[in-house]
Amino acid sequence: MMYAKIGDLEVLPYYLTDVLIGDILVVQALILNPLDWHHFYDRISIMKRGDKANFLVVTKEGERLTGIGRLEEVEKWTSRLRYGFKIKINVSKQKSLSDRRQKIQHVWEKPAAIMI
Repeated sequence: MMYAKIGDLEVLPYYLTDVLIGDILVVQALILNPLDWHHFYDRISIMKRGDKANFLVVTKEGERLTGIGRLEEVEKWTSRLRYGFKIKINVSKQKSLSDRRQKIQHVWEKPAAIMI
């Protein structure tokens, strides 16, 4: 199940068509309902290149990534009652859930070593 949240824009799994994660985060969505598109259009229209953006992404594999970056590109299109958008973020900081698990285990190991 994929999920993405960029700033105040929440994109549920049935809208997402593509999520690419790397130095640049790419979130692409396709919306078939014009009423839903109006909701997305309002939020996307206020996004400008260079703005700071917090993000949360859950990949197909269930990996959860959070971070911050700058908007590099915001593209929206309409074609025959199909609406879509693509947002690219130049990632400056990123943290995954697996990183958090490793740090928590590390914290638990240290106190045990001190007690012995």
